Amino acid sequence: MKLLEAMQKRQSVRKFSDEMPSSEEIEAVLEAGYLAPALFTTKDAHISVITDKKLLAELDAVASRKFGATLDMLGVKNTLYDAPVYILISGKLVDELPKGFEFLKLENIHRNVYLAMGSVMQNMQLRAASLGLSSCLINTVVVTLFDEPELAKKAGIPDGYSPLCSIVLGKSDAEFKPRTPKKEHYQISYI
Repeated sequence: MKLLEAMQKRQSVRKFSDEMPSSEEIEAVLEAGYLAPALFTTKDAHISVITDKKLLAELDAVASRKFGATLDMLGVKNTLYDAPVYILISGKLVDELPKGFEFLKLENIHRNVYLAMGSVMQNMQLRAASLGLSSCLINTVVVTLFDEPELAKKAGIPDGYSPLCSIVLGKSDAEFKPRTPKKEHYQISYI
């Protein structure tokens, strides 16, 4: 599958089957993430691949309670959409600027971490689409884990790390339709 085709095929899927992707498929998705640009601030990121149904249910329940009103408004019953795989990336958000970077603000360093992890997520989603798998970015559990240190530990986040971003992954009966560019979402200046 060509890159543009994978980009057109990638969509946020919110309904998954019980069928677990193969370990080879999961590994291929992870390997695509490893190909993303890495900054000095992201070279020790941690990836948790969660397939344990009991832990998935616990993560979903806690996040669904926190975001209950929003989920109700959107007509969504849960935050992980019954996907069999949850991939969570965590990393170190530093408390002080690294030597030689004192001219920056701490928020600039954190922005770089999020920027790099967004590239990891995009690579993973494109690879998933190329394999015929479905995915969806998940922010509800990431936000929830900031306030739930014991649950964060259960999710494999090492001490000193913060949850950064995540996706669910699985198989779905959702019909894939080629996406068209959403040019109307952008203002463009040619200078």
